[in-house]
Amino acid sequence: MKIGIITQPLHTNYGGLLQNYALQQVLIRLGNEAITINKRVHDIYTYAWPKRTKWRIKQIIKYLIGRKYQPTYKGLQIIRNECNKFISRNIQTTPQYLTQEELQKITENYQFKCYIAGSDQVWRPCYSENIYNDFLDFCQHKQGIKRIAYAASFGVDSWDFNEEQTKECSRLAKLFDAVSVRENSGIALCKEHLGVDAVHLLDPTMLLEKEEYIKLANDAGEQESDGNLFCYILDNNPQIEQAIKDIEAQQSLRSFQVKARLNSHALRRGEDIKDHIIPSPTKWLRAFMDAKMVFTDSFHGCVFSIIFNKPFWVIGNTERGNARFDSLLKIFNLQDRLISPDDINKTDLTLPINWEKVNSIKKEWQEKSFNFLKNNL
Repeated sequence: MKIGIITQPLHTNYGGLLQNYALQQVLIRLGNEAITINKRVHDIYTYAWPKRTKWRIKQIIKYLIGRKYQPTYKGLQIIRNECNKFISRNIQTTPQYLTQEELQKITENYQFKCYIAGSDQVWRPCYSENIYNDFLDFCQHKQGIKRIAYAASFGVDSWDFNEEQTKECSRLAKLFDAVSVRENSGIALCKEHLGVDAVHLLDPTMLLEKEEYIKLANDAGEQESDGNLFCYILDNNPQIEQAIKDIEAQQSLRSFQVKARLNSHALRRGEDIKDHIIPSPTKWLRAFMDAKMVFTDSFHGCVFSIIFNKPFWVIGNTERGNARFDSLLKIFNLQDRLISPDDINKTDLTLPINWEKVNSIKKEWQEKSFNFLKNNL
């Protein structure tokens, strides 16, 4: 079956890229042709010309006085180069689209027999340029096709849709043949606000084994990491920096990160654009291979620690959504791995994880997740 996948835009988000890669791989192994419908990353260069011109003038002024400014479109492509190479090598996509008309044209050309929305926070309005696309509005009048949500995430356990969005998304959700969500709280959200039943399934990345991710890193020739305490922090602050130092001292570990050498979102006059290049997802995977411990505030940082059976501690990230952590950790009875930076010196960081039990639970959930796809495709 020819399947089109709708997800968050593919750019420099490691979890977002790998969940899409994993879902494609699973669908292909189930005998399908899976292609991601490639939504263009929304940035200043997608704006209308008048707005873009005013913005460019402001950027020139910032550049001249040495303040941080946004890179040019060409600069963005350099910054995203390693991630773009990963996408081109490992993820099959359609041409990029930005407008509804371009999306309609792509789907007409590809003649998909099934559409899957998911995973990641694909059903979180504040992360979407057009939330109705993520509920498959573009194929609502097509006959003889399947519509499935696989591990779609709202990101939070509260309802973020306005009245108009709720009404339209509820109508579109009722057209789906099957709905699954990534967080347990999503079941109630679907029932109460969308009027549909949903089941709770694993993030697609957890449907693949660690050996498959190791192969990706090895095939890319990734070199050994320069530390053994992998710190994957999305929202850093002095308190977290101190927590990392405390862990290093307590555990005799050396911290390292996988990120651009300089801030990839803003530059200063005189900085080399190459210092802002974001490493490949395969470098990120290599980090889990080499880590003796992981410290993170990322959902997928938590996910891959479990996949690689690495001791980990996760800092809740309220702004990005704690429901994701709560749901994931509850599945594996690992709620005690969620701590605050203040807890570091009060926590026994040597507390072991029963990986045999965790892996047994994962296997059960994998079977449940695979059966959902098999039964609904």
